[in-house]
Amino acid sequence: MSKVQTSLPPVSKSDITHPQTFWNVSRKVCFIAIAGTTLCFALLTFINWQVEKKHIYQIIIDNSVIKTELLASQIVGGVRWKKPNAIWRPFNHLIQGNSSAKFNIHVYDAEGELLIQHDELSNHTQIIDIKSFLSKDKLATEYTHNFDNTLTITTPIKDGRNITYGALVMVWSLKQAENYQQESLLVELYLFLAFTFIAVLFLFFIINKTIGNILNKLSHEMFLITQNNHKPGSDLLDRKDEFGLMAKALEIFKKNTDNLREIEERLIKKTLQLESTLKKELKQNALQRDFISMTSHEFRTPLAIIDSSIQRIERRIDNLDKTHLEKRIHKIKVATQRMLTLIDSTLSASRIEAGEVEIELGPVDLAGMVAQLCISHEDISDKHTITYDVAQLPRNMIADYSKLAQVFTNLLSNAVKYSPDASEVIVNGYLENNRATITIQDFGIGISQDDWGNIFERYYRSSNTTGISGTGIGLCLVLTLLELQGGTISVESEVNLGSTFKVQLPVNLPGDQVAEIIDAPLSSQQDDQSLDDIMNAL
Repeated sequence: MSKVQTSLPPVSKSDITHPQTFWNVSRKVCFIAIAGTTLCFALLTFINWQVEKKHIYQIIIDNSVIKTELLASQIVGGVRWKKPNAIWRPFNHLIQGNSSAKFNIHVYDAEGELLIQHDELSNHTQIIDIKSFLSKDKLATEYTHNFDNTLTITTPIKDGRNITYGALVMVWSLKQAENYQQESLLVELYLFLAFTFIAVLFLFFIINKTIGNILNKLSHEMFLITQNNHKPGSDLLDRKDEFGLMAKALEIFKKNTDNLREIEERLIKKTLQLESTLKKELKQNALQRDFISMTSHEFRTPLAIIDSSIQRIERRIDNLDKTHLEKRIHKIKVATQRMLTLIDSTLSASRIEAGEVEIELGPVDLAGMVAQLCISHEDISDKHTITYDVAQLPRNMIADYSKLAQVFTNLLSNAVKYSPDASEVIVNGYLENNRATITIQDFGIGISQDDWGNIFERYYRSSNTTGISGTGIGLCLVLTLLELQGGTISVESEVNLGSTFKVQLPVNLPGDQVAEIIDAPLSSQQDDQSLDDIMNAL
C-alpha cells in the first residue's frame, strides 16, 4: 500500500488560524443578519394588527352605543304614550336605508312590556331580563359582546327630567368590524411582502457577489474531483481569508483522493475474486439443500404405494387368488421402479440451475401413464377419489417418460395433500390445438390470486399452506421439466374453492417407434367396472 502524501507549499500556522484581511468570510456572512429585520418587521406587523384589531372593535362598539342612546332619546314621547307609529319613526331610516350592518330592535315600556320588535339577526337568541334592568336604582347604558360576534346594548329611555319611560334593547352585528380587520390585514400583508421581496433581492445580490461566485468555484473543483478530472492548483490559493484556507485544504484532498482511488481499485479486484469464490461455495451448498429437500419430497409417494400394497396383501392374504396377488405385486414393482427413476431424476434436478438437465426422449403412452398414476394415487389415499378420463390423450408420442411421471406425480400428490376436507380430484385429458392437454382439479384450500405468479418459484409456498408439509420445490421442478419438453403449465384457483392446473404438451409422433402400451383403464368408470368384475369373481 502506498503512503498517502499530504505535502503542500509551506503554510504558516498564522495563515490557518488568523486570516489576514478584515473582510473575511465570517464578516461577510454577517450581512445575512439583514434577514433578521424581516422577522422583526413581521413580528411588529403582527403586534400592530392585534392592537388595531382591538381598536377597531372599540370604535365600532362606541359608535353603536352612541347611536343606540341617540335613538332612545328620539322615541321618548312614543314610548311614554305607547304609540308604536311614533316609536317606529326614528328607526325607519335605518331599516329602509339598506345598511350593511344588521340589527335587532326591542322597545319596552316602564313595566317591561314589549312595544315593538324588529329582528334581522334570526340566529341570535339571547334573552334580556328587562324587568331586572328597569328595577335598578341607577339606570345606565349597558352592553355585552356576545360569542356570535354581536353586540347587545340596553339603554334606558329617559326624558330631560331624567324620568324613565322604558328601555331600548338593540343587538348590532359586528360583521363590519371583521371587514375592517380583513382590509387592514391585507394592507399590512402587502407591505410585509413588498419589504420581504426587496430584502431578498438585496441579500441575493450581496451574497452572490461576495460569497456565491467563490463557492461556485470551489464546488466546481470538488465536482471535478468526483469525476476524476481534477488538476492541481487553484486561483483561490492566494486568498487570505477562509476561502483561501478551504482551497488549500481542497488541494490536500485532491492528493489524498488520488491515493485512495488507487487503493480502491486494488480492493475491488480482491473483492471480485472473493465474491466469485463465495458464489461457487453458495451454489454448492444450495445444490446440497436442493438434493435433500427434493429427495424427501419426491420419494414419499412411491414408498406409500409400496407400503399400501403390502398392507393389503397382509390383510387379505388368506382370501387372495393368484391373479389378485400378482396385481398387487405388480404395483409394488411399478412403484419400486418409479422410485429408482425418481432417484435418477433427483440427481438431475441438482443440475437444473446449471442448465445441465438431460431429456431422454422416446415413445410414451401418455394416456396410459396418466391413468396409471391416477389409480396409484387413489390407492394410497384413504379419503380421496380420483375421477379421471384420459381416453382422448395420445398413446404414442415423443416425450421423456420419467420426467413426465415426475410432473404428474407432483401435481396429483399436491391435489390430494392440499385437499384435506375434499374427497374428489378430477383429471381430464384431451387434445387442444394439436397439444395434449391435461387438467387436474381439486376442491381444497385453493391459492390466493396474489400468489399465482410466485408458486412456480423455487422454495415458494402459498400464504395459506401453513401447517401442511412441503418444501416448495415441487411446482418449480414441474415447470422446469415441462419447459424442457416444450410444455407449459398454468393455474386457476380461488381460496377455499380449489385449484385447477392445466398442462399442455406438444404432440410429436415417434415415427417408426412404438410406445409400450400401459395396461390401465383410461377412465375411472372402466376401472370401477374392472373392480366389480374382480369382486364378483372372488
